[in-house]
Amino acid sequence: MIKITTEQIVSLKITSQEMIEWVNETIKNKKSMLLPEKISIKMDEGKIFYNVMPCVVETEGVAGVKVVTRYPNRTPVLDSKLSLYDLKTGYLKAIIDADFITTWRTAAVAIHSINLLAVHEFKIISFVGLGTIGKATLKMFLDTIDKKRKVEIRILNYKNIGESIVKQYEGDTNVTWKLFDNYIDMAKDSDIIVSAVTFAEEDFADESVYKKGVLLVPIHTRGFQNCDKTFDKIFGDDYNHIQGFKYFAHFKNFHEISDVINGICVGRENNEERIIAYNIGIALHDIVFAQKIMEKLYNIKEIK
Repeated sequence: MIKITTEQIVSLKITSQEMIEWVNETIKNKKSMLLPEKISIKMDEGKIFYNVMPCVVETEGVAGVKVVTRYPNRTPVLDSKLSLYDLKTGYLKAIIDADFITTWRTAAVAIHSINLLAVHEFKIISFVGLGTIGKATLKMFLDTIDKKRKVEIRILNYKNIGESIVKQYEGDTNVTWKLFDNYIDMAKDSDIIVSAVTFAEEDFADESVYKKGVLLVPIHTRGFQNCDKTFDKIFGDDYNHIQGFKYFAHFKNFHEISDVINGICVGRENNEERIIAYNIGIALHDIVFAQKIMEKLYNIKEIK
């Protein structure tokens, strides 16, 4: 059994494009994989929890269990570990620090949804909530967008984080940056809105604020419930994880994103449709990433 650390994973310098390709491969093959609903054990009024996510990925010949824990007095508060098993032999292949995988597969899934469902000639993309995952998603967007293409990036300047972001990427000449202190002003005219806000007490804005053709990518699902009842199409990574949404019965049109990839349904049909992409975060991506990383590090596919 091998222990794989975050430092080892970072040393591989995996590209954004490669991670997006891993995500696409996973989504394409999702129907052949086994994905039970996650088990959540909560204590101390939810302040402490264990989220357990098992799954089987036959295309990679592996099974895995990801466990995310939260202890408010621990550093770090949130921690995730992943156990990777050889599906043929049943042997434990590796125990992996999964924080890096969680962050970057989440970002890759968000960018994949943008590539698949946004209007083709989008001009304005807005980012809300630039914590660890929000920053990773922004970086992956900048890594993979055509450098000849002009795009306006809007940032909700919460706690003045916008200035440091703009300074970090000031060399990207194809990008125009705009900072906003007000969500509604930022959201108007945006073709894409990516939100990595982890908590929202109420919806961000009335649904009328969002233009025709907009794509909403709520990484943590918060802030857009009012849009669930009125938007033209809603796509998600897994039916079983999304059917519990408050307004699921009111969705006008819902499909899994894997159905779009496999030609079972059509994604965006025109530049008028308002679409939401709900990617709850399924452990299949974590397991696939873990296997790909292990192959890169050790070229090991099977433990005998």
